[in-house]
Amino acid sequence: MAFSYSQVDKTRTQDEETLIPMSPHSQCLNTSIISLNILFIVELQNVLDEIHIANFIRNMFIPSNARFSSVVDVNEKGVPCWKKVDVKVEDHIIVPTFEEGLSKMDNDENLREYLSKIAGERLSSNRPLWEIHVVKYPTFNGGSVVYKISHAIGDGYSLISTVYAIFRKADDPSLRLTLPNISLRPNALRNRSLLSFFSKCKNTISNATLSLLKGSVLEDSKSAIRSGKLGVEFDPIAISSMSIPMESLKQIKSKVGGTLNDVVTGVIYYMIHLYMLRTGDISSQKSMNLLVMFNMRMIKGYKSIEEMMNANIWGNHVSSLVVPVPCISGELQVDPLHFVTKAKDIMERKKNSFHTYLTNPLIKVLTRIRGPKVRYQLCLLYLQSNGFMHSQVTSNFGVQGVAEFLHKNFRNTTASVTSLIGPNEKMGMAGHPVDSCYFIVAGVPQSLTFTVASWMGQLRLTTTVEKNFIDSQLFNACMKEAYENIFQAACTRE
Repeated sequence: MAFSYSQVDKTRTQDEETLIPMSPHSQCLNTSIISLNILFIVELQNVLDEIHIANFIRNMFIPSNARFSSVVDVNEKGVPCWKKVDVKVEDHIIVPTFEEGLSKMDNDENLREYLSKIAGERLSSNRPLWEIHVVKYPTFNGGSVVYKISHAIGDGYSLISTVYAIFRKADDPSLRLTLPNISLRPNALRNRSLLSFFSKCKNTISNATLSLLKGSVLEDSKSAIRSGKLGVEFDPIAISSMSIPMESLKQIKSKVGGTLNDVVTGVIYYMIHLYMLRTGDISSQKSMNLLVMFNMRMIKGYKSIEEMMNANIWGNHVSSLVVPVPCISGELQVDPLHFVTKAKDIMERKKNSFHTYLTNPLIKVLTRIRGPKVRYQLCLLYLQSNGFMHSQVTSNFGVQGVAEFLHKNFRNTTASVTSLIGPNEKMGMAGHPVDSCYFIVAGVPQSLTFTVASWMGQLRLTTTVEKNFIDSQLFNACMKEAYENIFQAACTRE
């Protein structure tokens, strides 16, 4: 009989010390309202079989962190916790079956269809919240291994740190990958003038109010890239991606200024403009916003898994900003660099704020307040101070309420953007060289999402679209055209 995690410790007789409370953000990402999973796709030079993967998972992946051998349980106070269990590795390894004898192009298409299928499936709650899918059919990049991991286990920063811990240098498998020497210094530390402080306070109020409205009643316009459909996170998706040399992005940056993230945001702005133009749905009157995700731990730079666990900063430490998308009339001839300049100006204003630092403390307070009456009064006071009426506030906020707030923040905006900084070294997995990697976030209630990852001097921009609503081939063409036009505009002008 197969081992069942649901049979373990239902009598609550084990020591409570074995239960580790989940962070408030992790609790919110593992509810019936919103459940997000990260799919990390590793493209190998060779096809790998499940035996090699099983040994790798057993000896490297699971020991790297206790969350990979834990299930979600609740303690005597009803607080969701992580509970250590024995893991049967074979239950977590899935080998899909495609039609035999197909070309690499057909296998590549089958892989994308398979990713769409598993992205919409919930992970079993009776075992640790992860799966490994071993694709043994050669695509353009050889075989593939797909890590599907619940966002409740950790954010992208936590999970990429796992990559640094368990993957090895391709040219010397005895050596670990080198952590990037990078940190993001907040603008608040650069300018301490009184005028700057008041400007930050003003922007904080503006950002917080917009986030609050998007998490409740204020929706973006329906458009060619936003269906506004309820339950869109359960519909089939189409995935496409493009690799951009980091050097070319730096050339654009040197022309326009700002940061590499500003350049990428400008490319996203322009591809949205081109797609809207091609579909005849361009209008300067539309309300369109990106939900841009930030990892607050990047302020101090990367840390190893051991350092994060010792400092109790494993998990989800994410904040977000609602960033407007410029909508331009289709009759106007627009300079491609206008979108990068616009992104730079908008992001500078958005980041000149304390808003990102308030997200996690607010979620922590709301999820830890147990009494319905106290919770109701706190939420009522907070929401009414931002212009909400009494009837718009529920008396049962807690984890479910915050989960609903997060869900609406996604659903009421047009698209989301999240990014990771990967290794600059050629890496190997289980002794096999890795060609490239990318990731998507599944379960997001939007018609369009963007994920950005840097690997070995390349930036991989991946789009996930609502399959039966957005024309993925046209959008992919607009993505390539947007980058090429911006690069040509930046590099051919004096």
